Amino acid sequence: MVCKVARSKLFQYMDGELPEEQAFAVESHLAACPDCRRLAELERSFRERYVEPLRPAPTPQRVRDQVTRFLDALPDRQSAAQRLPAFLRARLLAGLALFVLGSLLGVGLGRLLGHGGERPWNRPETSLVRLAAVSVEQHQKLARGILPYDIQRVAPKAAEQWFKGRLNFNVSLPELTGDDLVLLGGRISNLEDLEVAALHYRVEGKDVSLFIIPVEKYRTLGLGDSPKFKMVTRQGYDVVVWASHGAAYSLVSEIGGRSCLVCHSREEKLDLPPGSRVHDKL
Repeated sequence: MVCKVARSKLFQYMDGELPEEQAFAVESHLAACPDCRRLAELERSFRERYVEPLRPAPTPQRVRDQVTRFLDALPDRQSAAQRLPAFLRARLLAGLALFVLGSLLGVGLGRLLGHGGERPWNRPETSLVRLAAVSVEQHQKLARGILPYDIQRVAPKAAEQWFKGRLNFNVSLPELTGDDLVLLGGRISNLEDLEVAALHYRVEGKDVSLFIIPVEKYRTLGLGDSPKFKMVTRQGYDVVVWASHGAAYSLVSEIGGRSCLVCHSREEKLDLPPGSRVHDKL
């Protein structure tokens, strides 16, 4: 089985909806292919962390019957079972039932999922912790090669010009180079619903991600001027957030303040929170 076929069947495999022969073929491919296995592990981790805790109780039979009657009443007069494969029918039933239950309870689907139907960046004030969380999620995908680059192995200023032609906010990248600093690639990505410039670096052999965000969105964090650099630890990663020269940044790494070499020289004095290390070596 080739990667394209395995990935097309990955969700059905993880849901236990593949025939035994196909499931065995997917398992064999995952055992031999580290890239596809990494995708499966990421999907499994996502489900364990976000899906399972939110999984609703079994849908009442009364609601399922109402949804089935709705499907059977569609114009082509075929039965719902004939129109949809079993796994799609089950998902549609579950989704419609959840929506109906939410309506009956007087709440929207967004509130059932815990965010009130409102995007974080549209709230009056987005928290620093939330920014750190979504930055870490994107960093993990970049470091694992799940998100493809739009540009790669280019000079910082060339990357800057590429982003400026595609994003409607200021993108500023320092022209720093060195044996222990490499710009691997970049892409236009998203932190929740916010479009950002995402850069993937290698610093001292470690993965570091830099996200450039609109400075007006940074201001919604309600952060004070001191210290200039705010550091948050999230899932074992250090996230440094700051604004400078009309742009704002979120930097993610496992090497603390040393990751600041992406944007700042070793000689530059940085106002990091107490305990942050900038110039130490591994």
